[in-house]
Amino acid sequence: MPTFQSIEALDRGNIIETQNRPIIVHASDLNFYYCKYHNLVGTAHRLFKEFLIASFLDCWQFNHAPFSLIQVLPEHIPPDLTIPRNRFEVPCFGLQKLEDVFDLNQVSEDILVGTRNKKVLKADVLKLAFFDIWVANEDRHLNNYNILYKLIGGQYRLYPIDHEACFNSQNLENGLVQITYEDSLIYSSFFSKLFKINEFKNIENLKQSFYLCTLSCRQNLNQYLQNIPPEWNVNLQGKETELNQFLLTDEWFEECWHTFLEFLQYFAA
Repeated sequence: MPTFQSIEALDRGNIIETQNRPIIVHASDLNFYYCKYHNLVGTAHRLFKEFLIASFLDCWQFNHAPFSLIQVLPEHIPPDLTIPRNRFEVPCFGLQKLEDVFDLNQVSEDILVGTRNKKVLKADVLKLAFFDIWVANEDRHLNNYNILYKLIGGQYRLYPIDHEACFNSQNLENGLVQITYEDSLIYSSFFSKLFKINEFKNIENLKQSFYLCTLSCRQNLNQYLQNIPPEWNVNLQGKETELNQFLLTDEWFEECWHTFLEFLQYFAA
């Protein structure tokens, strides 16, 4: 994967004032990117998770913005930026800024729910709900969807973003545990507005397609890991072992499928 460079000075007005304060960077491919940078000394665990899970989205056939590695040049870091210069010493994870995409929240969710043709949207939501259980994402729920949406061919499609809370908000060394119902998309008002309780009679038909997505992740894992920049100080061999031991197993998939069905039962109760 190519690493693009910044081509103009960063602007403190382009800092997104969320927890990790990503910043918009104009890159050498002439696109703008929302960039997350390495906050701490040592391994860039957050950036690794962002990159890996964004790569997995292809295997699951989710729509997503292109992502790249972005190197901010020292001459483009102004002294009044309010982000320390050393945060940009290693490549950033950059998510390309797209046109005509919008943030899903408790206000805008009614726009999607109100459309007539929701077949593709519902399929995306069910798949994303399971995906979050599978990667143990604890930060896509009622108060924080981390989803963009776009109208494509007359139907709304979802773009999952922000994956650093995957693996139970940890680094995978200690394995994985199931997320709670309250931390799942199934618990959200968006899900309850979109689905009726009698719509899950044929839910078992999804199991095989979801399993094939996990197999695709397993088959492509080595390729994805080879794209991780050495500056992030990730032990790639160790991460590959952990991923194959804890995430990419049939046992974990079956456990996640059971949790998925259980959460749907909670929803229908």
